Amino acid sequence: MYVWPVAAAAMAASGCSNLPRPVSSYKEVEAASANGSINLVPLTAANLPHQQAARASFPASFTTGPDFDFSRIGPGDQLQVRIWESGTPTVFTSAASSDFGQQTVDDSGDLYLPFVGSMHAAGMTIPELRSTILHRLRTVVLRPQVDIREVAARSRLVTVQGAAEHSGVFPIERGRTHLGELLAEVGPKADSPEMVAVTVRRGDQSGTVRLSDIYHNPELDIPLRPGDLVLLSGIVETVTVLGAAGLQGQIRISKRDFTLLDALGQAHGLNPEAADPRAVFVMRQQANSGAPLVYQVNFRKPDAIALAAHFDLRDGDAVMISSAPWAQTRQVISAFAQSMASLRSIATIPVP
Repeated sequence: MYVWPVAAAAMAASGCSNLPRPVSSYKEVEAASANGSINLVPLTAANLPHQQAARASFPASFTTGPDFDFSRIGPGDQLQVRIWESGTPTVFTSAASSDFGQQTVDDSGDLYLPFVGSMHAAGMTIPELRSTILHRLRTVVLRPQVDIREVAARSRLVTVQGAAEHSGVFPIERGRTHLGELLAEVGPKADSPEMVAVTVRRGDQSGTVRLSDIYHNPELDIPLRPGDLVLLSGIVETVTVLGAAGLQGQIRISKRDFTLLDALGQAHGLNPEAADPRAVFVMRQQANSGAPLVYQVNFRKPDAIALAAHFDLRDGDAVMISSAPWAQTRQVISAFAQSMASLRSIATIPVP
């Protein structure tokens, strides 16, 4: 009567031995290394990978030279000009003053005013331009007074685009002569300054550095020049965590020196009920498209945590944590127990 249930139980148990696993086992990784599919390297202090590249910098021409002289008038600048005369009869109006409104310096750098004529204003300061106008007016006006105010500085603009709270065009002026001052004003959008790229384009040259480097290296706080284009962009880099971790999936690299220990921390560490601590692997595709380089980190060794804290990960790396052999056995036992419970239920059903 009970031959069929026992046979069914045996078949269930044999099927459980081939339960699927999310990632390769420790032995399968060793086998792949033996046949040359991967290049397996047990991680030690001697072969710990170093940071892959030196920190970027701006072109040398960006970091040299004095601050831009923003006090000089240039083409496109708009000036408010008003003239008073104390002599009689008056030349301009009965009120002895004339407001010429906003006057624009043309593309050639010249400025034209009635009774004054055309003069080359580009390169002058406002006091120098006032002195030139007064000198010309004295031939037609008794004791003239001239007031000149800058309305718009179109000749010394820089442009900010990208991930900024306030993008647009900004004139170079007092308190805004260096890149750091401009960035503080526009407000880069970022959780971490290490993950923001700042690109400056000047003519046919450009350079890109990280925002955090500008904060820490005074040489990167370059003087601004008219026509500069400043682009802000977030740096998006990820690492994939697979296998017996607390969480699986893609993890965003949140800083420049993002380590294996950082990745495991964000993944809530190794799963204590499933992970094989000697089988934590970092998989990295080599630049020459050869066999993938796979580092093995044995967390059963006390120095493994120190190694993980100094093992810098790169964009595109994969962290794989194999399941422990006893975890697979547990799966088999659990599946067998469920099968036996089902068979017992079937066995209690009376046969007609």
